[in-house]
Amino acid sequence: MKRILEYIEEHKLINDNDNIVIGLSGGADSVCLLYVLTTLRKEKDIHIKAVHINHMIRETAARDEDFSRDLSYQLNVDYVSDKTDCIGISKRDSISVEEAGRNERYRIFKKVGDETFGEGNYKIAVAHHMDDLAETFIFNMTRGTGIAGLTSVKPVSGNIIRPLLCITKKDIEEILTNAGLKHVEDETNSLDDYARNKIRHNVIPVLNEVTQSATEHIAMLSERLSDIEDYLDIETDEAYEKYGTVSVLSNRENTNSQLDEKKEVTISEDIKTLHKAIEIRVIHRALIEVAGRARDIASVQIEAVENLFDLEVGKKRDLIYNMEVIREKEGVLIRKKTDVSGDGEVIVDNEERANLLESLKKRVNLTVVDRDFSQNIPTDLYTKWFDYDKIENCPSVRFRENGDYLTINDDGQRKLLSDYMINEKIAASERDTIPLLTDGEHVMWVVGHRISAAYKVSDSTKRVLIATYSLE
Repeated sequence: MKRILEYIEEHKLINDNDNIVIGLSGGADSVCLLYVLTTLRKEKDIHIKAVHINHMIRETAARDEDFSRDLSYQLNVDYVSDKTDCIGISKRDSISVEEAGRNERYRIFKKVGDETFGEGNYKIAVAHHMDDLAETFIFNMTRGTGIAGLTSVKPVSGNIIRPLLCITKKDIEEILTNAGLKHVEDETNSLDDYARNKIRHNVIPVLNEVTQSATEHIAMLSERLSDIEDYLDIETDEAYEKYGTVSVLSNRENTNSQLDEKKEVTISEDIKTLHKAIEIRVIHRALIEVAGRARDIASVQIEAVENLFDLEVGKKRDLIYNMEVIREKEGVLIRKKTDVSGDGEVIVDNEERANLLESLKKRVNLTVVDRDFSQNIPTDLYTKWFDYDKIENCPSVRFRENGDYLTINDDGQRKLLSDYMINEKIAASERDTIPLLTDGEHVMWVVGHRISAAYKVSDSTKRVLIATYSLE
């Protein structure tokens, strides 16, 4: 406990008279956090609201809700519970159940905080600990993230605080034992269905065999990298302001709509005098500014911009999200292309389209295995299972073509891919650059979205095609 209290003071996580919303699942981590907060309650005169969320996934969810309510009453803490259909939301939004659960938790925490304490007048306490930090570090590292992804778990993020980041899971169990507090176990934590569980059960234990302090060392490295990331951000800010020129363009036909506002960025030739680490970050920031999003903007796009500095004036490269980069006399210009067809779709005249496709193909991994009925079908957005014996042709990774379709239900009903993309409100500028896994004209998987119902794994499936897509 002493270590936690010192950590709270060091990072100024909790001040006198703070209002705190705590996520209480009933598991060991959240029970420990609630105990810590109640210990501080008199000393700092803090006000606590415990929030339990029933994700409507497990049969034991009602048990966990009852336990959390009883524990809150036992510790004299205000308590509220809420329910959310994570599985339904994941299907509706085409995201993993994990991501749906995370989004819903913070939505409900905010709702309860606003209603109880007033908007902006509270902190949200979550029970992430050192083992969680290590798992996130390893998970993001294997996905090819940059430094920012290795420092994603911090003691403070906005109004979210993590007072337990300084201790391990083993420390938490010892605190509960000494305090005589019980907790409930989430049985899904023992399964290897999710990538994080695999890391937790198979990777972390091996690292701790190499050195007993592996988890602590990873946490220390993450903290040091966080300092480095902060420094690089400052340097990038200065370089972006000095070497980048942002222009804002508006659609004259509808100047009242912010959605029609476009940006283009010119990066000066002089950026080549900087260290490569800063140069890359400036280019990355420029691409995000023009695209209006960060997702899927990876090294292949950054390298395309870098390489253009070595070519003659007038040369172009096409990029993701209908962007293009043009070599100019003073540097390079990154912008959105503006050619539009009669139906409102952006026309992609892409001389580098083949290169982009080749880079995307390298990010798709296909493996055929015998069906293991002890494993649940993954819900991760970028890992999908298919019934291998239902595939008629050699699976192909490509962009969309005329005539592409997918099966949308178990009754075999088909829908043209173009209609599906319109119905799902996929931006016209993105439709020609979304990778597809196909069986001839039959689209097996719209990567990042849904799979065709025709290839779903069933109880009769003997062989499974496992397809994974790496974001970096």
